[in-house]
Amino acid sequence: MKNISIMILIYSKDLDDFVNNVIDCLDVSFVRIGESDKVTIESMDFSNDESSYILKTDYLRNIELEKIQSIWFNGGCISSQSSSYEDKCYEVLTDAYVLQKSIKKIGRRIADFETNRLDIMLEARKQGLKIPHTLITGSKEKLKSFYDCFASKNGIVSKRILDTLYYQDDEFRYNFNLTFQISDEILDKTPEEFAISFFQERITADFEIRVIYIDGTFYSTAMYIFDPVVDYRTTFREMNNIRMVPFKLPIEIEEKLEKVYKKFKLNYGSADLMYSKGDYYFLEINPTGQISFINNVCNYNIESKVAEILKNEK
Repeated sequence: MKNISIMILIYSKDLDDFVNNVIDCLDVSFVRIGESDKVTIESMDFSNDESSYILKTDYLRNIELEKIQSIWFNGGCISSQSSSYEDKCYEVLTDAYVLQKSIKKIGRRIADFETNRLDIMLEARKQGLKIPHTLITGSKEKLKSFYDCFASKNGIVSKRILDTLYYQDDEFRYNFNLTFQISDEILDKTPEEFAISFFQERITADFEIRVIYIDGTFYSTAMYIFDPVVDYRTTFREMNNIRMVPFKLPIEIEEKLEKVYKKFKLNYGSADLMYSKGDYYFLEINPTGQISFINNVCNYNIESKVAEILKNEK
């Protein structure tokens, strides 16, 4: 255990190679707080003109948050790892202090930004980006009509509405993470009324595009997937099925996409697009998207750029 006066605070997922790469580029003091780290608020003192906010973790003590000069939100949050009540207290107290500080911030805290898939998609359309035909319903009748419209084309798919990856009841744990295609069999087994769900026409892409956006700069990668899959993550480990190359989006697409980021006050994240028959289709934005695999394949060296932004506060 040691005292630390930090310049950079990093919120992150527990496992993220890209965060490790950025840390390797830092030559200033920092603290990384992961999803499963137990944090204790030692004190918050506002009795004098100068405030004081001190934390400790299992491996650090006297973390002086009033000294921070920049914050990187890449998942995770400050959590007591005890009761939900105390976790909420930590969230409120930290928000009131850290988020109001006039310092450089990259990304946004997950609890502060629950991705609204529909809101982002409608904003993308408003800015002139194409989106797939979309239906949100809990009615089998309406789903069947939507299904029939695209049966002679590429069919339709279902996606999750919220960023929640799993749902659990008394018997099963359901994985909402992956996109899947609606088949005749699935439709036949669907009850007349079901939980509100998100459906889209399936776009058969010439290639998919992952777009990393960091503080006004785009880093794009074209992904050529040689096996016809609905969600490339199901076969991502089979790298021989996917070819990734650096890609430059047209300026007009970048400008429209940047307006979407700015609308939601995001200066960090990843967007998914598809290119099909001469058109670019916007799918979604992830405020803490996976960057490592694209960065490594394309040799973008993004980690050093993020480190410089955090160190220079600009």
